[in-house]
Amino acid sequence: MNKNFSQYSVKQTKNEVKDLDLSKREVAIYLSTFDVIDSDNDMIAKGAFEKSLKERFINNESNRKIAYLRYHDWQHQIGKFTRLEEDNKGLFAVGELGTSTKGEDALRDYDEGIITEHSIGFQYIEDRVKWIEDTSVKDDGYYLIEEVKLYEGSAVTFGANPYTEVIATGKAEDKIDLFKKLSREINVVTKALINGRGTDERLYNLEMKLKYLNARIIDLAMIEPVTRSKTGEVKQIDNIPSFSWSKMYNLIEVKEPFADYPEQAIKNAKKGIELNEANGNDCATNVGKQRARDIVAKRGFSLDVLKRTYSYLTRAKEYYNPNDETACGTISYLLWGGDAMRSWAEKKLSELEN
Repeated sequence: MNKNFSQYSVKQTKNEVKDLDLSKREVAIYLSTFDVIDSDNDMIAKGAFEKSLKERFINNESNRKIAYLRYHDWQHQIGKFTRLEEDNKGLFAVGELGTSTKGEDALRDYDEGIITEHSIGFQYIEDRVKWIEDTSVKDDGYYLIEEVKLYEGSAVTFGANPYTEVIATGKAEDKIDLFKKLSREINVVTKALINGRGTDERLYNLEMKLKYLNARIIDLAMIEPVTRSKTGEVKQIDNIPSFSWSKMYNLIEVKEPFADYPEQAIKNAKKGIELNEANGNDCATNVGKQRARDIVAKRGFSLDVLKRTYSYLTRAKEYYNPNDETACGTISYLLWGGDAMRSWAEKKLSELEN
């Protein structure tokens, strides 16, 4: 049996968010679905979570409750579950988003349609996993999961990669469907970036997701649709209309046009990195640290990043003290390129407006 019973496993569901109440900061979701064979060849049976719910949720006053996380990261708790129960469909949950920065970002991501998928962190129970032979399904059978030890439920921005099989087979019908799905996701993320709500970390994550989605369309563009004849010969499809992939590639190719920032901004970012390392790397968010690496590597900015860089430096200017190089305000300001970057970004934005 090809299962690791000692490790922490994750499993995703693609159910849409069932309900969202912004006033109560509550979201209703399904964390798992019963009686469906998934990509791991598992079928979770009703009752699989019953013991965990009794031990780690219902009337449990200990600290070992089933957690509500983002990306399965135990340092990224976004709220708490107020309801967890099995119904005929699956594991139903109501989560209450916290008022911390991470909770606020998650609430915005739910509201703007960024979070649509969820995943569980769990452990298989060896004697509650059975192989069921069934020649009507792939691999002539599946694993029936009768019980798991449930640790947490996570909201995920990047789900398990649903594109691999489509890209590998190159089926034209699948590519068209996938292109439509990717286009919808790109529209959602783009609107969220335009709204510009949330922390720099949230907006940076959105930026990374947009790059990821664009890359998936490029992957599709590089493979011609194929089909397989009755004799097994692979042939090009001629009768199925397809997109102009070369035009699509040019349309969505990511260009970062703002790359001529001053040398002093690069020096400031380098200095910020050095000072932060001397300070135990404790200053700035991960976004600020990554921004410094991008500046030092002379990577160009998109318009969205240019706007956010100027916005951050304008806000952070008051915490910058050139006479105190141990202060996190000073270090963070330098990581983003300092005065030189702020002046350059302001000039670029002014030129665009005129």
